Amino acid sequence: MFEKITPEAAGISSSEIKRYIDYLNDNSYSIHSLLMLRDGNLFTEAYWKPFNKDFCHRQYSQTKSFVGIAIGLLVSDGALSLDDKIVDLFPEKIDDYGAIPERLKVQTVRQMLTMTTVGDHRCWFGETDPDRTHIYFSNRRGANVAGGLWKYDSGGSQVLSSLVEKLTGMPLFDFLHKRLFSHMGTFKTARILKTPNGDSWGDSAMLCTARDMASFAQLLMNGGSWDGKQLIDEAYVAKATSKLVDNSEAKEGHVFGHGYGYQIWRTARDGFAFVGMGGQITLVIPSKRLIFVINADTQGNDSAYDIIVNGFFSFIVDRISDSPLPDAPSEYEVLENTISGLELFALKGMDINCPLRERIHNVTYICEPNRLGITDLSFVFDGDRGEFRYTNQQGAKILPFGINKNVFVKFPELGYSDEVGREVTTNGHTYSSAVSLRFTEAGKLQIKVQIIDKYFGNFLATFAFVGNEISCDFIATAENFLQKYSGSFVAKRM
Repeated sequence: MFEKITPEAAGISSSEIKRYIDYLNDNSYSIHSLLMLRDGNLFTEAYWKPFNKDFCHRQYSQTKSFVGIAIGLLVSDGALSLDDKIVDLFPEKIDDYGAIPERLKVQTVRQMLTMTTVGDHRCWFGETDPDRTHIYFSNRRGANVAGGLWKYDSGGSQVLSSLVEKLTGMPLFDFLHKRLFSHMGTFKTARILKTPNGDSWGDSAMLCTARDMASFAQLLMNGGSWDGKQLIDEAYVAKATSKLVDNSEAKEGHVFGHGYGYQIWRTARDGFAFVGMGGQITLVIPSKRLIFVINADTQGNDSAYDIIVNGFFSFIVDRISDSPLPDAPSEYEVLENTISGLELFALKGMDINCPLRERIHNVTYICEPNRLGITDLSFVFDGDRGEFRYTNQQGAKILPFGINKNVFVKFPELGYSDEVGREVTTNGHTYSSAVSLRFTEAGKLQIKVQIIDKYFGNFLATFAFVGNEISCDFIATAENFLQKYSGSFVAKRM
């Protein structure tokens, strides 16, 4: 799909790419993949094992940008006008039209694309109603004036996704495949997860490869053209990727605080971007003919976006030449060796045979009552691996870990969503995870769990051993799961 070239052929030195990769690793981010392209040629492709080029990664809110383009296709077809009022398009989803706030009654599709809606949307994870479009129109106050303030409205993006499905009579992904992907030869293994009522989870759940995301970025940088065929109206693409509204009221000083188009962010250097939770970023700099794709799990680290994007600007965008550089075989070899050795972030600490290990090996600790529901715990060590054993409401659990490295196992908690978001079952479904442990000082250790599945999340558990007691602290970051793995308690040696 993309021709591979050296960084030097793209106008940037291999050593600068290596410096940027080292910079990301030095910040202890859980980076999964990194792509850079110029003129449609791939000059950097890196994956942190176990991730690889075939892995369909959850793109989270980058999915919204696909919805924005799907709406544009319908406008070009004459099936929709951006000035249509959203309530008029979903009469079947409204129980009592008279109860709809007047401000919402005049809200247009265009305002939803630019996220200048009335706001006050409800989080669907806590709702018993399986229909998110119905939820959007229910029990709303209309906190803002439509067309006024920019406020992030994920529920509005979901309604637009449902609108695409209503007007086309097919799932969002199928429509995009018919109109775009089938002509591009990409997104062959991609899909979109569902919401409880069977709608596509259009604001958060595209699963596709990093190369797929690069192809979508290339399509828009080309003004909607692919291999000489105009797949999207060029004028719509120009508007969708431009600054249509200011978003500084919510994103002042942020790397994505340079304005907003149709479900697409603006950046410095006259760029535009698709952005998803946890470090899913696709960034386009048209003036440099440059595309940047990164997948990660930076949930819980609020500064990650700024560091990742500003680093890209500093190391790459501001140093790339308009013409190729001389070949640098030795620097390129160093870069390739670095890339081939990349592994997912793992905790690293003291020597694995520190005295604490022997003191706590196979010792059971009884926990004081806690919100995690853990009643007892123990640690068992074996070489450079071990097991964290504990009991919670679901029963006895065993969580294998690597010491100063990851082991890749199924996280033992049951009841998490699979193909359908928010659906909770206990049918044995578990998430793939990476688990590492480190000893940080004489009486302290930590365990890091990274969920690396259709859903991403992480938690850090810290255990401080003082006499016969442990102070235990769990900090979890994930969307609508891992809640049971957040909180603090004390445990006492049995």
